Amino acid sequence: MKDPKARMMDVDEALQIVLRETRVLPWERLEPADAAGRILAEEVRADGDQPPFAKAMMDGFALRSLDVRAAPAELEVIEEIPAGRMPSHPLKRGQAARIMTGAPLPEGADAVQMVEKTEPARDGRWVRILEMVGPGTHVAPRGRELKAGETVLLPGECLTPARIGVLSSVGQPTVLVHRRPRVAVAPTGDELVRWDATPKPGQIRNSNGPALAASCRQLGAEVLDLGIIRDEPAALEECLRQGLATDLLLLSGGVSMGTYDLVEAALERGGVEIFFRQVAIRPGKPAVFGRKGECLVFGLPGNPVSSLVIFQVLVTPALRKMQGAAKWEGRRLEAVLEAPVAQHTGRTSYLPGTLRFDGAQARIQPILSSGSADLPAYSSANALLIIPADRDRVEAGEKLRVLLLD
Repeated sequence: MKDPKARMMDVDEALQIVLRETRVLPWERLEPADAAGRILAEEVRADGDQPPFAKAMMDGFALRSLDVRAAPAELEVIEEIPAGRMPSHPLKRGQAARIMTGAPLPEGADAVQMVEKTEPARDGRWVRILEMVGPGTHVAPRGRELKAGETVLLPGECLTPARIGVLSSVGQPTVLVHRRPRVAVAPTGDELVRWDATPKPGQIRNSNGPALAASCRQLGAEVLDLGIIRDEPAALEECLRQGLATDLLLLSGGVSMGTYDLVEAALERGGVEIFFRQVAIRPGKPAVFGRKGECLVFGLPGNPVSSLVIFQVLVTPALRKMQGAAKWEGRRLEAVLEAPVAQHTGRTSYLPGTLRFDGAQARIQPILSSGSADLPAYSSANALLIIPADRDRVEAGEKLRVLLLD
């Protein structure tokens, strides 16, 4: 009886199985400066108003707008207020204070006139305001940016440099984030040699290992490079021993139907529960997914483009979910196709393209490719255009879903 897991699985169904089996990793506390790129695991609230006082947005003179309705007008300068110092005196009628950007407004002031629109008057203790200003001009009122207790960051958000700045500005001494996934990367095949070696006849340089490791690191994972795994049961057994101790084992090659495609058999001997073996996707049909204990296992095709496409479509969402990201799948949008594309029906195609914007309209140009080994063509893409499995041709001018590449 044919194994039902050997059937060619729809892409969306395969993704749902991957996400079903993926757990969110535990959290840890870090100082904000050490949390860049991590996924937030808690809600963060402002500990006070921002700004905490009405402040000047320009270098100039703090004043009462009522006093300069009939500009030019001369005002008595009663003090100078640099940033970081509180005012000493409230403003009375006919008075002003020299003020620097970011400094607190004195009591009674409701506007700032920039220094460029003033000039000294009398003995220098007075200023002539050359143009009128209305209430609130060049002033940031207290709490304009944030109110005390206001939510500033939510769980699932990635801590970008700007958000690290927000954490620091609201006095967050530590932040709760999800642990980084530990990913073991293991390209397989007797034909592979290191990137820095000169291939002998019949050999090729290992591009999958570095490309997949870089993809994992770009998503925030820690990578354990297991090196090139030979097509031998003992080598695969040792690979599994090390790889299954991580959160995710990423193998490439050895998952097709050839005599030396030994990965799937090794996974079964190692006690990995296999959930699917083939996906209705082009490129990348032979794709294995399973789990042993807490470790997810992906067996990706050996062809480099196929390997990276499966990574984008199935592995990326798993790594994002592990880290608690609010959005697991990659960014998708609709774009107008700029040239016709043909394919054989039966599998959803993810083809390289160049995405651009014509005003608000996204447009995508397919990139000519010689197939699933054409890594140079794939490397020039910034998006994958998605051709539905039931379409044998899509014409220029039609709209298609597009997956943006990170």
